[in-house]
Amino acid sequence: MKSIIKFTAIVGIAIIMALPLITSARAAGPLTPPVTYVPPITSITEVKGLLDRLINWLQYIFFALTAFFLIGAAFLYLTAAGDEDKVKKAKQMIIYAVIAMVIALLATAVNTIVITLLQR
Repeated sequence: MKSIIKFTAIVGIAIIMALPLITSARAAGPLTPPVTYVPPITSITEVKGLLDRLINWLQYIFFALTAFFLIGAAFLYLTAAGDEDKVKKAKQMIIYAVIAMVIALLATAVNTIVITLLQR
């Protein structure tokens, strides 16, 4: 009975952690192919555009890492069969996934702060 409750809790946490991935992917729309030629930057608005693209790519990478860590941690936890080392490793993976999510969210905040300071 305890294992079913733990499994349900882990699945619930994984779903809650994956929600930002779904909403950010829908809000961002389709990905555009990478630009092969980058013209020289001549204004602040071009710097802003470059920073926006860079931050968006970093967010996608961190969100993908978060999803992989959560899926890996859930699999490791489910296959632990009471092994304390595997359970401990799964908990550490969940912590790393949360850290990746926080870094991705902080990247947006840093982007906004830098753009605000550059526009003054």
